[in-house]
Amino acid sequence: MQIIFLIRFATAAALGTSALGGEVWIAAVAWLLATLAAYVFNGVMDVTEDRANGSTRPISRGALPVPVAAGGVVVAGALALAIGGIVDAGGLLPVLILAHLACGYAYSGAPFYGKRRGSTAALLVLGMGVLTYAAGWQAAGAQGGVPVLLLGITMSLWMAGVGAVSKDLSDAEGDAAGGRKTPVVIWGDRRVRILVSLNAVLIAAGYLIAAKLFAPTLVPSAIVLGAGAVAVCVLSAATRGATTRDGRRAPYRAFMVTQYGVHLAVLGTLLLAGL
Repeated sequence: MQIIFLIRFATAAALGTSALGGEVWIAAVAWLLATLAAYVFNGVMDVTEDRANGSTRPISRGALPVPVAAGGVVVAGALALAIGGIVDAGGLLPVLILAHLACGYAYSGAPFYGKRRGSTAALLVLGMGVLTYAAGWQAAGAQGGVPVLLLGITMSLWMAGVGAVSKDLSDAEGDAAGGRKTPVVIWGDRRVRILVSLNAVLIAAGYLIAAKLFAPTLVPSAIVLGAGAVAVCVLSAATRGATTRDGRRAPYRAFMVTQYGVHLAVLGTLLLAGL
């Protein structure tokens, strides 16, 4: 999870500058620490659900004690804010880091428990995506314009409308045990698979049209997103009767692979353009 957040950050920065200097990478470390803090905090708060779902996350399987993990959350969050304040003193980056940490807390912690409802979970995931692209944009000197805006909005919608929803397909039992009212728990597996497929197609089609009209540099990545949307649709249909967690998780894996592919396509296009 931390790697894809780092790639999002770096791709937004690369769209705004021809060379990623040292300050950009220091800012990226700060963002990585903030993401790590949010992820580990989620693991601390999800022990009951993760164990019910058979998750292999370190905290749920006992490899990382909860007190140690909780202490790591505080240290990582504090370091993220400190580094962000140093590398962008008086700038926007520390505010974005603080907002990112706040979204991570609101997703998992009291009194918000955003993870327990599909709508709030999707909104917070959307927010964390937008903040990541904004942070990369800020670290690169607030350059990049329309391509950064288009990529950031599209892939944040991909996170919220495809990733945040398809993730729940494999975790319905544990989510119900933990008191969550996710789309799968409320609407059922079949309807959620249809929703995920529709979202994937609409987001990919919108991105391709917008890229062709406003940011041709992004067209190769839009083609990759289209292929990923097809994969999500096919796997959502093909694994409808899956009985194992791995089988039910296939659409989410397609979502993740597509994310990597889209960002690598953007970076590859920029590299070829600079040769």
